[in-house]
This record gives sequence, structure tokens and C-alpha cells, in this order.
Amino acid sequence: MSKKKITERNIKLLWGRSGNKCAICQTAITEEGKSGDLFPVGVMAHIEGENPGIEGKSPSSARYNPKMRDNERADYTNLILLCPTCHTKIDNDIQEYTTVKLASIKKDHEKWVVDSRRTAMPEITFAELEVIVKYLVAVPISGSNITVIPPHEKIKRNNLSSEVGNLITTGMIQKKQVEKYLNENPDYQFSERLRAGFVNKYRELKDSGLEGDSLFYALFEFAYNNSPDFKLQSAGLSVLTHFFEICEVFEQ
Repeated sequence: MSKKKITERNIKLLWGRSGNKCAICQTAITEEGKSGDLFPVGVMAHIEGENPGIEGKSPSSARYNPKMRDNERADYTNLILLCPTCHTKIDNDIQEYTTVKLASIKKDHEKWVVDSRRTAMPEITFAELEVIVKYLVAVPISGSNITVIPPHEKIKRNNLSSEVGNLITTGMIQKKQVEKYLNENPDYQFSERLRAGFVNKYRELKDSGLEGDSLFYALFEFAYNNSPDFKLQSAGLSVLTHFFEICEVFEQ
């Protein structure tokens, strides 16, 4: 039996909309390694189970639906991001965690993430911006020309959803503070190195086949360095939105 692999598009959508938190207990699902980098410990669980099982040998996965196609099983709409403990819980208590309830939990969780990021946005300071940008400025400066296209036009041309449009609008709340932070840095190349980091990452992600919302969430994830902290996520969003507006990110 072959399993349908979860595509990078669906991974980026799931993680980006889940805010690096378990959809049930809302704990962080990234941990810090010895190098200081964060690595994922969350599980991309199937709402309607993945495996049909083998008669007489192994049971089917929890909530397995024989009428569902393999590509539907591996789609973002059938996935929920959980910590290992909650993943075990939902598969051992299928009477409690039905497909309808899990879909509702996922929907409510993603709304909570959106609301939490929006609440945290006005609270970010230079301290959070410093944490976000310090690893980005190490990217070598590229020699590309800047192409300025209004944000609303970029959203339209790249088929970005209203959800991503709302994220961009939220990020613009701190537009002036980001500009002030960058302008006050004594290193005159600081802003250019930061811009180069976003442009290079954007091109790398685009070359990998990502587009639309999944590309935006991948760049957003890069911007906040996988942190589960909503203030740092909001700081990353504000910096990303700044460069979304002024340079060749989503320039088509």
C-alpha cells in the first residue's frame, strides 16, 4: 500500500496557520537544540485516518474513510497539527475525537492564532525586532534591482487569499516602528543585508515550487525563525510586511 506524501505546500499552510502550537493543548511544538536553532516536535495528524489496515493483521487508522482519495487524505484540509501527546490521545479516543470535532478544533485554533498575533502586534518593541533580524542580516548582499509594486497589486497578482491579505494588513500596524528601527541602525548596509535575506529566501522558496499562500507562509516562517512566541511571530510579520511593500518579494 502506498501513502500519499504530504506536499511542502500543505506543510507550510498547516504550520503557518497553526502558529507552531498544538491545536488542542496550545503548547509549543518546536524545541531548541544545542545549537540554539529550533526544530519541530509536532505531528501532522490526519483528521480522517491515513491507513486502511490489513485484514487479520493490523487495524485501520483512527477515523479512516474508505471513500476518501489519497490526495484528499494528505491535503491541508484533512490535517491538524498536534503535540505527540495529543496525537496519541485523539487516536485512542475516537468516540470523543470525531472528524467533526477535530475539524472544529482546528478551525477554532487557527482563529485563536490569528487573534493572538493581532493582539501581540501593538506590543512589539525594538527588543523583539532585534531578536528577529539578528540572524537575517548575515545573508550576503545580492545585487538585484528593487521593483516596487503596491501591496494590494501584489496580493492580486499572486492570488493571495484574503486571510494572507489580513495578515499583511496586521503587519502594517508596526510599519513606522520597523522603518525607525532600520533607519536608526548605525550600519548603513544593515537594511540592505536584511532585504537581501528576504529576497534570496523568496527566490529559493519560489524555485522549490511554492506559490501563493504556501509561499507567503514559508517566508513568514523564515521571518520569525520558527518561534512559538506570538510577539516574535508578530515582529517577524511586521518586518516581512515592510519588505513585501518595498522590494521584489512577490514582485510578479
